[in-house]
Amino acid sequence: MKKLTIITTIILTVGIFISLNLKSQNSNLANIDDFILEQMEVFHAPGLSACIIKGDSVVWNRNYGIANIEEDIPVGNETLFGVLSVGKSLTAAVVMQLWENGLLGLDQDVNSFLEFQIDNPHTNQDSISPRMLMPHTSSIKDYNLWNYVTIGDPTMELSFFLENYLSPEGQFYSNNNFYVETPGYNYHYTNFGPALNGYLVEVLTGVSFKDYARDSLLIPLEMNNSGWFFAEINIENLAIGYNYEAGEFLPNPYYSHPAYPALTLKCSALELSNYVIMLLNSGTYNGVEILQDATVDSMATIQNPAWGDLGIPGLGLYYREDYGNRTVWGHNGGSAAGYAAHFYFCEEENTGIVITTNSNQYVDPIVLQMFEYAGLMVIAQAAT
Repeated sequence: MKKLTIITTIILTVGIFISLNLKSQNSNLANIDDFILEQMEVFHAPGLSACIIKGDSVVWNRNYGIANIEEDIPVGNETLFGVLSVGKSLTAAVVMQLWENGLLGLDQDVNSFLEFQIDNPHTNQDSISPRMLMPHTSSIKDYNLWNYVTIGDPTMELSFFLENYLSPEGQFYSNNNFYVETPGYNYHYTNFGPALNGYLVEVLTGVSFKDYARDSLLIPLEMNNSGWFFAEINIENLAIGYNYEAGEFLPNPYYSHPAYPALTLKCSALELSNYVIMLLNSGTYNGVEILQDATVDSMATIQNPAWGDLGIPGLGLYYREDYGNRTVWGHNGGSAAGYAAHFYFCEEENTGIVITTNSNQYVDPIVLQMFEYAGLMVIAQAAT
């Protein structure tokens, strides 16, 4: 009888512990909205969309705040945001599709494809490869980037801009367009390098990058409302990007740039989640193979542990260890023109997150909290 009492006490104690633990978890789950709203105030983000991915689906998504302050339009599932440099990752994915099809080698000199010659005036070794363009080691510099910005869609073709910027005969060419170092050895974040990768798609397929990317990537990923050009999207759904200055939210115009594959992608958090689902599921989305498993592995492979700023670069992805007790791959986008975005996935936990905002500020505390929240959701589901 005494033994039975002890066992009963142990069972009751464990039950109470589990109950209290679940209540604590449920409390944390309930507090995610409050946390995000508090952080939006800290980072002066008028609006934000957030998604959590588990396995092959979005298991949680929320919208907060205002997409357009002047017209009092709230953020919704259909709200599009400028995700800017996140487009570099999707551009890399399109280039990797060409690699899968044998149209280029990752270590092949891009000059072998181009009708103009790229020339770094500071070195005799000018060979630049697609592999160098993705982790920002090409030696190409974004000199006078804002000189080429337009309001509305770019008025200059991608091919015209790159030829005139990178070729010695070009009207925008300058020694300042390149770093004084041999390509492939040093990391310098650039927009024009990844844009050149986008142009390789045009050269090798005979189709504009935006059209080819739509057919080969966006449509298979059901990112039907996304696009690089304003003409491709429903402009009424695009959030205004805001700068916060002296207590006021100041709206930005809708900027664009001829180096658009690296800079001007616009999408909703829900549609960007489809790209993360694909990466998390070995290149497959909704039963369709977008990339081969080995290709995703190549993208999520550290190129050099000494390189990087917001993480260590792979090919169109960054590796990070600063989001709690986990390792993740993904990309930031924005911190300019009134937009910022994050997407990351953790293979070990089989989870991913997407955040889009109409603020210049990256919201890393929300990224961390969403990964922690994803873990609590899994525990809570397993316990019920």
